[in-house]
Amino acid sequence: MAMAIQRNNSFHLLLSDDELALLKLLAERDGLNASDYLRSLLRQMAGAPPHLASVMRLGAMLESVKKRKKR
Repeated sequence: MAMAIQRNNSFHLLLSDDELALLKLLAERDGLNASDYLRSLLRQMAGAPPHLASVMRLGAMLESVKKRKKR
């Protein structure tokens, strides 16, 4: 049986209502809560080669620009 990870640290983010809603939707899509979703993204980016991490950041930037243009 796997032991649960003990977490003793917290980190607070200031998000807009839209960003929080999007985070929750993305997390739910993957069957996770928002904290677990962010932790999984951090682990993926930390383990990714630098060029792949750059592509992921670029994709996030392009998505952000596309959403701003819709407003």
